[in-house]
Amino acid sequence: MLTRRATTVFAVCLLAAAVGWAGVEQRKDFPALARDVAKKQLAKFGKGYVARIDSARHLIYIGAQDDDHLQTTMRLLAAFSDAYRRTLPGTAPPWGVTVVLPTAEDYKRIDPPADSIGFYRHGDRTLISIDRGRVLLHEFTHALHLADAAEAKQVHPIWVREGLATLFEASEITPSGLRPRVDVRLLEVQKAIREKTVIPLTKLLSMGDAQFMADARLCYAESRYVMLYLYEKGRLDQWYRRYKASYTKDPTGLKAVEHALTSRIFNIEPEWTKWIGTLKLPRGELRSRQGRLGAELKDDPRGVKVVGLVKGGAAETAGRIKVGDIITSFNGQKISNVAEMVAAIRAAGAMQTVNIDLIRHGRKLTIQQPLGAPGDTPDKGK
Repeated sequence: MLTRRATTVFAVCLLAAAVGWAGVEQRKDFPALARDVAKKQLAKFGKGYVARIDSARHLIYIGAQDDDHLQTTMRLLAAFSDAYRRTLPGTAPPWGVTVVLPTAEDYKRIDPPADSIGFYRHGDRTLISIDRGRVLLHEFTHALHLADAAEAKQVHPIWVREGLATLFEASEITPSGLRPRVDVRLLEVQKAIREKTVIPLTKLLSMGDAQFMADARLCYAESRYVMLYLYEKGRLDQWYRRYKASYTKDPTGLKAVEHALTSRIFNIEPEWTKWIGTLKLPRGELRSRQGRLGAELKDDPRGVKVVGLVKGGAAETAGRIKVGDIITSFNGQKISNVAEMVAAIRAAGAMQTVNIDLIRHGRKLTIQQPLGAPGDTPDKGK
């Protein structure tokens, strides 16, 4: 899940980047550098991988996909990158960012953070993902934002890093920039408000990484909806400019929030809470996040175990997969873990019917399972 991904590695990479900022190169020789990086990455991953370079945006792609799929991903990240720069003021990455799109098996060999299907390492400016949707855009936002923070010689707090990444993971690319939309994280904040467990904004904005991750699901959700509030008020870019300009005096960003919204935080918070209460999840948002199978999965020594079915999802609707089933093969591909299952589901495409081999109460069965409509989710195995 997005909320459990690469936090320790991420913090170490930030520290490494902070130490090494004085030596950051302005990559005028990027094409030659990119070819060298691509050559080394292809040698590392081996047969079946191709390299593509986007010199205009300093992006190096290493993919195990066929060329049509790789070009689709390149067009998505190119459009997203350009729209991001129209949305927030900042500097494009002066270095190359390597985007690795491996097979599920190779991803597992990389030894990724637990339960992840994608992550960004700022230390070597490498994004690795077997997801092509929200996780990919979440991590790519980290790459864009951290490049700008590094150029300013700043280490932004986790609520800023994850607030921006979660904000733009669910957004539309428009001529004017990225347009964030209300997403399912709203339910987490609304629940906290109802149960009076919402984290006060003064506390949220001052949290370190460990404290933030101790209540990750709510912290991610609140951070996103602080950013969305700024965006809906037309003040997100103003806040970001002010924050970077006053960073040494206001590293948390709280004073910049007050400046952008022309009010004190103790007045902003009740207005923000009231605004949260007026928001509604768009019709179809829950279904779009259910993914193409609609099952909660976890690793099992024999494959992956179904531990839950998403209400209204493809698995529940078809009625062929049961909680407790052990899936051993999906669409002809042997399944050893959740990461492989996620990759297999997405590789199969939407609105298809696939063969699934499974074990139920000790018996081996093969079922034909329809997959749902297109939809990406930060939750593993859906």
